[in-house]
Amino acid sequence: MTGSAFGGYRRLAAIAAVAALSACGRSSPPASSLSGGGAVGYVRMEELVQKHPLYDQLARYDRSIQAFDLRSTVPRVAASDPEMRTRERDLEKQLDDAANRTKTLIDAKQKQYQQQEAAAIAAALQGAGSGPSAGQIAGSINKTARQQQGGVTSQAQSDFTAYRQTLEKQDRAQIAAAQKALSDRADRTWRAKAEELQSKESALSLTLANDDAPQRLALRTKLSSLALDDAAREDAQKQITAIDRKEADVTAAEHNRDQQTLAALQTQLHDQVQGELNAQVAKIRARSLALMQQRQQTLGRQVSSVGGPVVQTGTIGGPRQGGQNLPPALRARIEQLHRDYQKRFQDDAKTTIADFQKTRADLSRRYAELHGVDGSAQQGAQAQVLALRKKRDDLYDEITGQIDREVRLIAQQRGISVVLSDVVAPAGGVDLTPDALKDIESLHE
Repeated sequence: MTGSAFGGYRRLAAIAAVAALSACGRSSPPASSLSGGGAVGYVRMEELVQKHPLYDQLARYDRSIQAFDLRSTVPRVAASDPEMRTRERDLEKQLDDAANRTKTLIDAKQKQYQQQEAAAIAAALQGAGSGPSAGQIAGSINKTARQQQGGVTSQAQSDFTAYRQTLEKQDRAQIAAAQKALSDRADRTWRAKAEELQSKESALSLTLANDDAPQRLALRTKLSSLALDDAAREDAQKQITAIDRKEADVTAAEHNRDQQTLAALQTQLHDQVQGELNAQVAKIRARSLALMQQRQQTLGRQVSSVGGPVVQTGTIGGPRQGGQNLPPALRARIEQLHRDYQKRFQDDAKTTIADFQKTRADLSRRYAELHGVDGSAQQGAQAQVLALRKKRDDLYDEITGQIDREVRLIAQQRGISVVLSDVVAPAGGVDLTPDALKDIESLHE
């Protein structure tokens, strides 16, 4: 039975316990017809509810709630698609592959344009009839290479920072979900135990009252005698007071023990929730740390493959002629060649990086949609559970309200002023269940 059902039973017990008072407040018959010797009636309310024409619909609501309630059928932190992690790994692999392809293409283009630039500079030097200044040529080419390498390193660091922030955001969401699920489970356990102990206290109080009812009735009858002297009357009153005090002491002792039990259970549930939450947090962070280390190693290998001078001094255009100054026109020509090839490389590299950015954006969108679909599925199921529970509670209130009216009419007709529900039959009590069942079954016709 769900928590809503427990709430309905508590409301029903309260309604039945004061059925006579409600009846008197609305349409009570003359006082003479309700005197009835102060008889106490009782009904087996659960049996009446099960005989009501709308009980089949109520049972269907219960089955539907049990089928949709993810928190009870799947007591785990995340009730996500079992293929979720496989899909995540597939998207991560696609992103890594795209990054590796982009890095390979940029490296190849860099070498290609450096070779073309070196050949063009060598041709310009030879055409001018002057030997190359190896230090100037190699320094210029290597400077371009260092700038390009720095861009690759900066992009790699930016990608790693974005990846780390994404993992941290996912970790926070998973930890919050785990904490809420564990807290809800502990709260349900504590409330179920509290309701159980409260029911036991009510049953104990009723049992004590039933056990002492004959003695209390005899003493009250004795007090009603006009021939009783003052000493005897005082003695009888003291006995009634002693009976009331004894019952109060027993119920108070039971209540204190129950409170200690609930306090111990609360401490136990708190420690249990904290332990499970710490374990899940450690697991989530260990997974994220492993993913970050894997990504960092991949980027480290990509960056480490880039480094060192691209052109060694003295390898272009013959013997090294260090310190030889070039004519201004030739120097301007070489500088122009350097700027042209550098711009061509940058334009080509931007196109390649733009393709990678587009691929990364598409994969990021698919990754977000993957988690969004999973989360919306859980939210949808929870929304259906809440809607079903409200309909179930409304229907249960309608059933119990109708039964309450039928029982109240029967009690009035039989001159019964107090009606109890779902308790141990009181001594001398009148069972109104059969009469109420007849009225309830007549509703099927």
